[in-house]
Amino acid sequence: MTKDHCAAQSAAVLEKLESIERRLFVDNGTPSIQTRLERHDLVIRALLWVVSVVAGTAIAGAVSACVVLVRLMAKA
Repeated sequence: MTKDHCAAQSAAVLEKLESIERRLFVDNGTPSIQTRLERHDLVIRALLWVVSVVAGTAIAGAVSACVVLVRLMAKA
């Protein structure tokens, strides 16, 4: 096997992979259903992460406010 033969084989394999990828992710020039579902899934996961961070921050703030209130009531 020579370097030229390996390069030709590699190019052929890459071309076939690109062809498969185009068929998997695009139907008639538009993104396939699988691709759209994957994108929606990513957006939903990102929104869920943001909501959980906001909720966690709100809960932590409420708990710290309650702790401060209890300490103030204990001093009075």
